[in-house]
Amino acid sequence: MYYDFNIPYTERTQVENILARIQSFQNATIALNITSNEHLTANTVQPIEPIATDRFPNIKQLKRVTIQVTDPKHNYQLNSTNVANKNVDILAVRPMRQDAAKHACQAYEADIISIDFHAKQVVPNHAAAQLAIQRGIFFEVCYAPAFRTAKHRNIFFSNVKKLIEVTRGDNIIFSSEALQALEIRSTSDLKMFGQLLGMTHTQVEAAVSQNYQRLLLKAETRQSTLNAVIRMDFIVPEPESQSNKRKSDQNPNEPNQKKKKKNKAKNNKAV
Repeated sequence: MYYDFNIPYTERTQVENILARIQSFQNATIALNITSNEHLTANTVQPIEPIATDRFPNIKQLKRVTIQVTDPKHNYQLNSTNVANKNVDILAVRPMRQDAAKHACQAYEADIISIDFHAKQVVPNHAAAQLAIQRGIFFEVCYAPAFRTAKHRNIFFSNVKKLIEVTRGDNIIFSSEALQALEIRSTSDLKMFGQLLGMTHTQVEAAVSQNYQRLLLKAETRQSTLNAVIRMDFIVPEPESQSNKRKSDQNPNEPNQKKKKKNKAKNNKAV
């Protein structure tokens, strides 16, 4: 199964060409992505419609929204009570500053943190990244922008390596963010890309397969827990006096029956 969770929802012909290249690899699950710098609403995802499903029957198309976060103090409504959650298959945030990245790790109810690796000082620190991993959030590395132009390429690779360091290579996925079909890379190419970044074999294999499946489960949980309340009933032990009283109420003749058995046993011995 081939995965790409960041196909920009742009001009239809371009997207069709991208999907055609992906279908030439194997069966696939992709996400059509809309990016917004406003808070999340139901209208944000409304424009996304599956593209030529009859032409691409082997490609499952998901809806994704990426919210660009500049000011962590602004309310982007990235919480579990936002009714727009049910309309989004994958919810991502793209922090534009390091303080926004830290806040995304700590507070936002999102599936993906997609970092702009061409920006300086945007990767969260180790503590924030580990907290995000504990919360089930995944970090996205979009490779197409790095190969699109040589400008800031050194900053890109430096930031990605820093992300791998603070995450210890966990919860990382590769996405294309491709604008044309030739920017799509095969799974084998992505494995080589991961090795180039210094990831271990296990980390690379997870980044091109298992982590996508785990992310989808996390996204389903986010959608299903909208306005949900988990209730736990605790069994409180009864006081000993009440417990004994209940036992006697259940069988009031039990003491008399025990006495009768003892007397019968004595009579048998006497005989």
